[in-house]
Amino acid sequence: MTKPLVVFTYAPAGLGHVRVSDALMEALPSDFDSVVFSPSNHSIEVLHRFGSLNIFARRVMEWFQNGTPEKIFTQYYRKYLKSHTGDLFLEFVSLVKSQKNTPDTIIIVSTHFSLAHQLGHIKQRLAKSLNAEIKLVVQITDDSPQSIWYVDTADLIIAPSEKTANTLEKYGTREHLAQVPFKVLPYPVIPLFSRQLSDQKILFRQEQYNSESFVPINIVIPISGAAVGMDFFIQTMEKIHLLSNRFVFFVICRKAPFTQKFINNIQNKSYVNVFVSDKYQDVVHMYNNIYLKNVISAEITKPSEQAFKALLDNDSVGGSFLFFANPVGRQEYDNLKFLKKNGLLSSNPRGIILPKDADNSSKFIYELYQNGFLLKAFKKFKPVKNKAEIDDDGATLFWETVIERFIK
Repeated sequence: MTKPLVVFTYAPAGLGHVRVSDALMEALPSDFDSVVFSPSNHSIEVLHRFGSLNIFARRVMEWFQNGTPEKIFTQYYRKYLKSHTGDLFLEFVSLVKSQKNTPDTIIIVSTHFSLAHQLGHIKQRLAKSLNAEIKLVVQITDDSPQSIWYVDTADLIIAPSEKTANTLEKYGTREHLAQVPFKVLPYPVIPLFSRQLSDQKILFRQEQYNSESFVPINIVIPISGAAVGMDFFIQTMEKIHLLSNRFVFFVICRKAPFTQKFINNIQNKSYVNVFVSDKYQDVVHMYNNIYLKNVISAEITKPSEQAFKALLDNDSVGGSFLFFANPVGRQEYDNLKFLKKNGLLSSNPRGIILPKDADNSSKFIYELYQNGFLLKAFKKFKPVKNKAEIDDDGATLFWETVIERFIK
């Protein structure tokens, strides 16, 4: 009997779903084979960026994420995706047949709804052509119960919270869609990040929070795939560094025509370390390596998938303090609600929301380092883990669930 084959699907629509796939790949048990399926679809990338950057488009996007507009949009977009599968069938079959072993069982793991709807629609044809049992598992990548995440051809949908799972289940019933089983598991953060730091590195992170120390303060700034907020990040870095030259920044950015000006602007600044690549996967891997090779005390980021690093202990590799920039889109507001509900933005938090402008944000960050707030939070914070929504081993639990349900 051959090993089951896991097919991870990528869509060129930002870095969030790539990070989640990366976390699931790293936790993949050795008794699976795996391959990445990333069909080219530049229209998804263009729409993603346009909807994130253009103010009018952003308002339209947010309008379509709620109420009656969301219902109408979801109905039409689901039909559109299912009727526009293009060459997916041939590309998928060719990819599987190129593998060394011929699998009897194929697990498609989708962290983006567009490919999930498309591959789910042709799943039976694929199974017949490949003479294999095919299961489609969808991992929701924000704690946001947007109805487009109800993939009616999925064999399992995994949600980061009971609220999102229950809302989507009710939506499926209300719209008379095929019933799909849901499972609530902690958001899958890459296991590398949940490793505990050595005692020496824990002390170094603590020293960064100490206003009387002279050690460099390492702050990571990941630029989103749509490159939202570049001016904000440039100004915030400049202003913080003027307040104290202890601050050192690690900026990770995808190289693209719309990010080149930003890269040129920061790459010669002595207090900024710049990491760029034109490939989504490389950007994610560079980000991971920065945390593995350096002790990072904080991250300035959008409240997208990065918000879920708040699930990590603050003495773990990825347990930096999170400064959240202005949310864009319903999903980022929903992620912040998740953190607030679970006490991760409370009096001894793992993260905090920044003011809207760079001037106040820089002063705010500097003051939290100076007044001992971050040092106190670092020493006192201990998350209340419940294995349902709040834990740092969601990626491992994902595979335990898949094995239990689909591997005979």
